[in-house]
Amino acid sequence: MTARAIGVFALVLALASPAMAGPANSVIGAKKLEQDMVHSGGAGFPNITYEWWNKGKGELDWAISADLAYGDWGAAVTPLDAIKIGLGLNGILRLHILTKKKAKVTNDFALIFKPGILIGTGTFTGFTFGIKGEIGAPFSIDIHDRVTLVTGAFLPIEGFIVNGSNTNFGLLPILIRLGVEIDATERLAPWFYFDLGPGIRFGKAASGAGFAFRLAAGTAFWGVLGKNKNKSDSAATAAAK
Repeated sequence: MTARAIGVFALVLALASPAMAGPANSVIGAKKLEQDMVHSGGAGFPNITYEWWNKGKGELDWAISADLAYGDWGAAVTPLDAIKIGLGLNGILRLHILTKKKAKVTNDFALIFKPGILIGTGTFTGFTFGIKGEIGAPFSIDIHDRVTLVTGAFLPIEGFIVNGSNTNFGLLPILIRLGVEIDATERLAPWFYFDLGPGIRFGKAASGAGFAFRLAAGTAFWGVLGKNKNKSDSAATAAAK
């Protein structure tokens, strides 16, 4: 019922607006950045995240992100007992593959690679070191001049080394995303996503399967920190001179 309601809402928005643009800078989806630098911060489960995005050459964008994790880091896999608290650092590469424009909708597709490391403590152990290699295939759909729907598949493969060789384990979630990005103002784009799918836990002390999920809400912003002003501001200043 919920999925059907979301689908009907998306269809109504698509039919209601002839100009499909969505926010200028996507941080959870597939669209290429328009600004040179974009910041993004959000909170949810299993972590709080800050991302510093940069426009790369050609179809490539890149970012560095930091996580405060209080769950299974990449995605929470039932039972939720892997990480008690931890600090993560990630690199992000996003390759924009294609843009397909139609009369009522614009679609974008990209590939994401997100390696990372984590230092923290486990719920039932002491020091924990984690390593992650996430692969994603986001798909963005501009359904309104201010709204973009985001879907796609994400695979955050994680391995954890904890005190005692018998407690090392790994996580393999397979996630499908339902998200939205909103063009709120000229320099602000709130976003939300919910990823859900099966999750596999493997290792001597922790093996099995269950549901995996992660969710977060936050906002992307740009052009508000002095020298980080966007290109349109710079162009306007030059024209005035």
